[in-house]
Amino acid sequence: MATTILVQGVAAPVVQEVVRHGLAESYSHIRAKISSSGKLDDNHELLCQDVKKLFALKDDNENEVQRHKQKVPTSSYSLWMNRVLEIVYEVEKLKSKYESKRLQRWRIQQRSRLSEGMVQKLNQIGKLIEEGQFPRGFLVDKRPERVLKVLDAPKIKGFPTLEGPVEDILRLLKNIRIKRIGVLGAVGVGKTTIMQNINNHEEVSKLFDIVILLEVSAEQREEKLQRAIAQRLQVNIEGVNDRAEVARRIHEDLLSKKYLLLLDDAMDSINLEKVGIPDNDNGSKVLFATKFRHVCKLNRASRLISVKLLSSDEAWKMFRDIVIDVINLPDIQPIARLVSNKCARLPLLIKAIAHSFKVKENAFSWRAGLKDLKIWPEIQNQGLREMYSFLRFCYDELKDEKKQKCFLYGSLYPADSKIFSDYLVECWAAEGFLGDLNDTRRYRDIRDCGYDILEHLTNVSLLEKGERMIYVRMNNCIRQLALHISSEDPECNFYVTSREDSSEFNNSVSLQQAKRISMIDHNKLCEISSEIQENPNKLLTLLLQKNYELAIITQTLFEYMSNLRVLDLYCTKIRNLPSSLSKLTCLRGLYLNDCVLLTELPSELGKLKLLEVLDIRGSRVTFIPLHIRSLINLRCLRITYMKSGDKVESQDVISKLHKLEELIIEVNSYKQWCNEAEDVMNQVSSLENLTTLRFCFPTPSTLRGFMEKSKSWRDHNQFTSFRFFVGFPNSKRPQILEYFDYKMTRFLKYCNGEHKDDLTISELLTQTEALELICHKDIKALSDFVSTTSLNSIRGCVIEGCNRISTIVDAIDTHHNMENGHNVDDNGTNRSILPSLEQLYIRNLLKLRCVFRGLMRTGTLSKLKILVLRNCPLLKRIFSNGAIRQFSELQKLKIQDCSEIEELIMKYEGVGTESYYMLPKLELLVLVNVPKLKIICQNDSLAWPSLEVLVIHDCPELKAFPFSKDNAANLRSIKGQQEWWNKLEWENDEVKERFQPIYTSSDEYFF
Repeated sequence: MATTILVQGVAAPVVQEVVRHGLAESYSHIRAKISSSGKLDDNHELLCQDVKKLFALKDDNENEVQRHKQKVPTSSYSLWMNRVLEIVYEVEKLKSKYESKRLQRWRIQQRSRLSEGMVQKLNQIGKLIEEGQFPRGFLVDKRPERVLKVLDAPKIKGFPTLEGPVEDILRLLKNIRIKRIGVLGAVGVGKTTIMQNINNHEEVSKLFDIVILLEVSAEQREEKLQRAIAQRLQVNIEGVNDRAEVARRIHEDLLSKKYLLLLDDAMDSINLEKVGIPDNDNGSKVLFATKFRHVCKLNRASRLISVKLLSSDEAWKMFRDIVIDVINLPDIQPIARLVSNKCARLPLLIKAIAHSFKVKENAFSWRAGLKDLKIWPEIQNQGLREMYSFLRFCYDELKDEKKQKCFLYGSLYPADSKIFSDYLVECWAAEGFLGDLNDTRRYRDIRDCGYDILEHLTNVSLLEKGERMIYVRMNNCIRQLALHISSEDPECNFYVTSREDSSEFNNSVSLQQAKRISMIDHNKLCEISSEIQENPNKLLTLLLQKNYELAIITQTLFEYMSNLRVLDLYCTKIRNLPSSLSKLTCLRGLYLNDCVLLTELPSELGKLKLLEVLDIRGSRVTFIPLHIRSLINLRCLRITYMKSGDKVESQDVISKLHKLEELIIEVNSYKQWCNEAEDVMNQVSSLENLTTLRFCFPTPSTLRGFMEKSKSWRDHNQFTSFRFFVGFPNSKRPQILEYFDYKMTRFLKYCNGEHKDDLTISELLTQTEALELICHKDIKALSDFVSTTSLNSIRGCVIEGCNRISTIVDAIDTHHNMENGHNVDDNGTNRSILPSLEQLYIRNLLKLRCVFRGLMRTGTLSKLKILVLRNCPLLKRIFSNGAIRQFSELQKLKIQDCSEIEELIMKYEGVGTESYYMLPKLELLVLVNVPKLKIICQNDSLAWPSLEVLVIHDCPELKAFPFSKDNAANLRSIKGQQEWWNKLEWENDEVKERFQPIYTSSDEYFF
């Protein structure tokens, strides 16, 4: 009856609802709903209790996470935590609904649904509590972070000298073909700053899976380096003492990663394979910074980034930024500039010294500090002590006394000035640093020893390499170190003063005590001080060059200088030399070049029996003065032939110089020289010890006469260097040599040639490294020379004004070549042409139609790196019939004023899968005034993996690029006229958006 009442009373609406919807629910189902509704309060209570248990378990697990900072939760734990948070959120919603409706009269259906929801959550919570026990643990070792930021890395924005290398490195990091990069620079120049900024760079974090930055100290062996890498990778090597096993684990960890390994301050070769670093082909890179050039070679760096000194403006900005709080105080800024100048433009010194001056609050203390800086390295300053310690280490590591003396000698020259390599080696030789010169030892051997030392000093950054090693420099900071060391050595005793540092070097000895005096480029030095005469027979070197007002040398100046070895009066205004010159009986080197007012040499010159080097180029001394023939030990003679009123008689002087090894004759009066060249050539031919010659041969027959008569020339192993000018006035600076290092020693400039003379030239070419072929009258191709094997040694070539040439290299007609004896070996098969050629410059060839034609033999032009074409009005094709396949090493291609070229790379030359990297190393492409050019390349599949700079000027028909957003990934700069850029046609907007940011409008371009 009670049940019936309940149904009739409370449940009547439910029954009505069931009936209304036409659903015949069973009586048992209704009873289940009523039962569930009745348990709502109990379920709510159970739910609250279980949620508390779940929260307690979550808190316990979270505490465990916090307790193990070196570990991270597993992925399954993270998923569990997410489910806990989700279910807690859902439970809170149920509890909120329960609380809000608790006092209201609910329908059974609503209570039942809420109760069932709670039961469902109770079941889910139960499972979460069970799963949250994690019987196998839920913490694992952290993965190494992709990049560990250097928090205190110095900012480089606003310092182009530091920003430039960073940008260059970033570009190389994107080039998949480059694996190892060296960063080279002297101590304190900012290499560490650059490495730290690379490590922190956002682009780097996107390029690599992991970046490892380590400092490689002098004491750090490969084992320590290996363990540091393992620690960074979080490779477990605990208890492992076997280096091979550690290497295996590192290798396994890195094998599938794209890594960047940054090694700062490398001092020697590092066997990375032994450490465990894999040689991946996935774009992984090794970047190492070093002070020593040879370390780059030892570690097989394929690219070298040189870090230079800051500019003067940059150095001042860096210094000013640090002392900004006091720089504007009265009277301090002028002193601050002097202090900044003392920092040698080295960031390390600037920062150290600027911070020490930052606390000085008045001009008095700044002046006192400046005075202290003048006696570096004696003052106590942390930055300076660090600098001195390392530089002293480099000096001590020279160990060889000869190298140490040669280094100290470099401090005689003004800081950062150009010290020409040949000249410096000659001074070392004159001082005896390179050993004794005798009848069994050639001057060439002495030179080789000197160049070896010079290269070593540049490799260890005690001297800075200049352009192509023609000259070197000594940084002011290193120079101060050298002067400080020399002041402690009684064998040195330097007196050094110049326009720049007149009296600032307080460690120099007095003028009377000095063994070596340097007064280079002294301010207003008009006459040599008589005080030098009070130095009896001690003086070994007297450097007075570049004193542009020095005109008077007293007659008795050299009276007490019998031990003098080097006298340099280059570029002074002296008119004559005193009679006391005869007292210089030990003199080895005499430099009178560019003494433009000097017209004659005194007869006393003939008494200098030990003189080895005499340079009178650029003076007005009569060609080959008669007394020179008495200089029986002369090894190097450099003279100028110039026009005079009467015929210049050489009087058989040169032939008397039996020990002469180097002869340089610069010709200023070519027409007159043509009348005397034959006689001078005959004298030169009689010299048996000649190894170096610079000579102008008016005709090929004069050259043939020399080659037939000269014993020195016939002994090819003896003749190591020549600059021959055939049919052309002597040139002081051959064009092609400007593009090569100083080791390029065998040069020929051949002008107005004819086929009848080519046998002579062909024979000479077998020993020639650099060739300038000017206005040849007959040849139609460079390969027309009698024997193309004579071109095998050519590394650099200029071809200009040869108006019958239609192609440079023509290998298409093998039969023709064989019939004419060209390009054929003993078996009658084709040989490679110009296999050593690295640079080719073509100018003003009016009939040139194709540069390279034909399917050439393997090796032909395979080393060509630079190709420049200018003013070839009939040129239509550069590469023809597949010739482009030979140019895998080409890095720079420049074309200007070639009005007929329509297509750079022909379509049929880009077929086949092998053409994908047709020009794999091309970095620079310049196209200027090529008005008919329509297409660079039709083949869109051609990749340009190394292209960095594209310059387009006056090419109005070029309206499209062969570049997609992916096939020229390293292209960073496009320059051209705005009007041309606006008319370019793009494949799609995505490609345009890729190249728009790197475009720079430029209306002028100077080729």
